Amino acid sequence: MSKELNILQIGLANWENHYDIPENMSWYYFYPNSSKALREIIEKEDINRFHAVLIEDGQYSRDLFSYVKYFEPYTLFYNQNLQINDREVVDFLKKRCAQAIDFLSPQQLINDLSKSLFGGGYGDKLFPPTIQVNPNFTGAISYQGLDYVSLEGEFGQDFAQLAYWAYNIMVQKTLPIELWLEYEKEGNCDFRLVIRKMWSGSVDDFFEEVIVSEKDLEQALFMDSRDGDYFLSISVEARGRGTIKLGNLHQRWSRKQFGKFVLGGNILHDSKRDEINYFFHPGDFKPPLTVYFAGYRPAEGFEGYFMMKTLGCPFILFSDPRLEGGAFYLGTDELEGKVKDTITHYLDYLGFDHKDLILSGLSMGTFPALYYGASFEPHAIIVGKPLANLGTIASRGRLDAPGVSNLAFDCLIHHTGGTSSQDMTELDQRFWKIFKQANFSKTTFGLSYMKDEEMDPQAYEQLVSYLCNTGAKILSKGTAGRHNDDTDTNISWFLHFYRMVLETGFGREKR
Repeated sequence: MSKELNILQIGLANWENHYDIPENMSWYYFYPNSSKALREIIEKEDINRFHAVLIEDGQYSRDLFSYVKYFEPYTLFYNQNLQINDREVVDFLKKRCAQAIDFLSPQQLINDLSKSLFGGGYGDKLFPPTIQVNPNFTGAISYQGLDYVSLEGEFGQDFAQLAYWAYNIMVQKTLPIELWLEYEKEGNCDFRLVIRKMWSGSVDDFFEEVIVSEKDLEQALFMDSRDGDYFLSISVEARGRGTIKLGNLHQRWSRKQFGKFVLGGNILHDSKRDEINYFFHPGDFKPPLTVYFAGYRPAEGFEGYFMMKTLGCPFILFSDPRLEGGAFYLGTDELEGKVKDTITHYLDYLGFDHKDLILSGLSMGTFPALYYGASFEPHAIIVGKPLANLGTIASRGRLDAPGVSNLAFDCLIHHTGGTSSQDMTELDQRFWKIFKQANFSKTTFGLSYMKDEEMDPQAYEQLVSYLCNTGAKILSKGTAGRHNDDTDTNISWFLHFYRMVLETGFGREKR
């Protein structure tokens, strides 16, 4: 195995002399208060980056003040049991988003890091149509697109198989995973998952069976890696009488306690088990805070990292893992409240206010940028290929623009529970009711739109017609083509508007 991870330790004793270092790690150590030794290590070994830096005492971080370019945010780890009172050190740890972790078991920490610092990331889901129902079940079965399958009826007095996923999930030798099931339950019934594990290459020789209760499902299920690749065969057992709705079964490469998808990544949940992912990057810790909502994305994780990092500002990435490629970031009051609370938290973390905020997104991501923008009344809202009327997108999907966005039908069911024209109208109004309550007199809008937009053809004109009377400043540019045409030109204007706002509003030179 190649030594792909550069690990730096600062402490009183070199862990390499006391613990087993995994084969994929190159271990570097120096004694505290000897930063010249660090310079010698970097030059001698020609190191461009440390994948993790371990400091047993926060005070040791002073040795790193001049070397921040050699490690990314969230890769600096310090002992959580130590009290740090030095304001300069506290400020440094804050700006590098250092993680306070448990140092009581160094060997376990080393092993966890060896499996969690991989490059890239991956996540996907098994959709409800892949769920096969036990033919002995005599109750009502209803598949609601890619939202959920509803199973209603009598399940029996004892736990018995109700359904199973037709496809297995692989756990690779070096990559543990996490599982998250979307589900709802009504009535006097219970259910559990039965997970059977079998080695890759085996047909039906299960080496372990795990029973997962509803209590266990309150947290993501962790499936650790083993000596070889293996598969998970997952089924549902139920008892009692009622309704069980099974949604997507998500699987993601795990970074254990260090983050979701990426180091420092997080997931917001509500009581319905809906999720929205987010990641904060501190940038240069200077205004503004930029927020980017990802567009349609079947693969789970984040998009736009390098695009936003290039701007130099602190930023938050949001992604929506629900349905086929997202549910436009709408949800329960609880979930939407957590999105807004997250943005507010990082404004406070940075010492900014709403005048130091820019919300942005492309395609599906334009909807939340505009929708949540109404709650913050930010300095700017910058969007490419704006969409505002989710009900209209669904209504056009049958005859006017068939096949353009089948996702809209699932969104309609997910957010309204129905499929009628009234449901479509109400879903449209859900956006405009919020949007028209805001005071945008000090907000700049950058609108990069498609001239032949077919998903939501009235969105751009509706936005401009309304904003013209609010005192908002509007920057706009149309690109010839339909929604999914000439994305490169559309994004170029999106970034051009971004750089204009950063230069004129915050004195940031164009990069």
